[in-house]
Amino acid sequence: MVFSFFRKGRARAKRPPLDNSVFELALKTGGADVCLRLAEQLVGFVADERTPEEERALVRPILLKLANHKAREVRERVAGLAARHGLVEPELVFSIMADEDDIAVRFIEEARRLPGLLQLAILRAGDEGRRRAVCKRPDVAPDVLREVVERGERPLILALLANENAILPASLARQLYVRWREDEQVIAALLKRTDLPLEVRIAHVEISAGRLREVMAQADWASAARAVEAATGMEEQALVDILADAADEEQLMTALEFLSRRGKLTAGVLLRAACAGHVAVLVQALAWLARMKTARLAAALEPGASLGVARAALAKSGLSTQAHPLVLGVFLAARREGSVAAEVGRRMPGFGPRVLEALADTDVLSVTEKIQAANLLQRVGDETTRELAARFVQSLLRHAA
Repeated sequence: MVFSFFRKGRARAKRPPLDNSVFELALKTGGADVCLRLAEQLVGFVADERTPEEERALVRPILLKLANHKAREVRERVAGLAARHGLVEPELVFSIMADEDDIAVRFIEEARRLPGLLQLAILRAGDEGRRRAVCKRPDVAPDVLREVVERGERPLILALLANENAILPASLARQLYVRWREDEQVIAALLKRTDLPLEVRIAHVEISAGRLREVMAQADWASAARAVEAATGMEEQALVDILADAADEEQLMTALEFLSRRGKLTAGVLLRAACAGHVAVLVQALAWLARMKTARLAAALEPGASLGVARAALAKSGLSTQAHPLVLGVFLAARREGSVAAEVGRRMPGFGPRVLEALADTDVLSVTEKIQAANLLQRVGDETTRELAARFVQSLLRHAA
């Protein structure tokens, strides 16, 4: 028992302190090849989570000397190893940042991790090449994004917008658009982003359409009416592209609601989308406008189904009655696909001619309604469809005469 007591009370042997004199000697007397091997060992040692902090503290001065070694190959090896191991101790990082441009930039781009505070420090103290490298990082910090937008340096803005991994908040996207809306390259890069808020895209469409109307008016087109019509068509097509890009029903409904508030959810936009094969845009919009369940309206796309539900939805939708016959023609043409035509993201290529074919074959629309539908199709269809629609109208008129 006595011996047991003494064993329990005996202090554990401490780990012998690290003797770094051998490292100092290797650094002082060894050549570049020795220093390269030393860099491998010390970076791995410092990066190892099991290394006690007091031993890291003993090794850091040696590592910093290697990072500032007169031989470029040694400095380059230290930077590459630090990047690979995710070693981002501030003093070491700043030593690498002070090195030659290519070594510093490569470290910024390849570092496995680079905390936000260090990114921000490099952004504020580095030259353009180093700052641009920070903006290209896949984990670019939110504070960096905010500061880049606030500072407004064009090369950094472009680097940031080209970074698909950068998460651009809606507030910063709006700020960028307002500040850079006269710069075509910046706006083009901004519009390519998948996280660009819907309202920015729509605002850009509206501004572009307004500018187009001004240019057309100044160019003294044949008539102001033609200028307005052309600009309206381009604006509608741009809005169609936004709606067609909706990834799911939630995104599409958000877009429809926003367009409705802006007074842009028109029959022209919806029918352009539908006649381009995006029938889901029309069905979803019509159901929302009529306060009707989408599934109920989609059922009208099934072969043999009554058009009564579609007519009821049109009556409640507030869409111009001039558009009703073409909407019904779209429903008839989509019956080849059935209710799956109402699935968001689904597109039926070559759909415009199919609408004309459905109009020609149906008995549920009068000749007057068919002519009305075909006339509208000449405005909202593609070039081939417009030509076919014009011939269809002439054929109906000849038979009616």
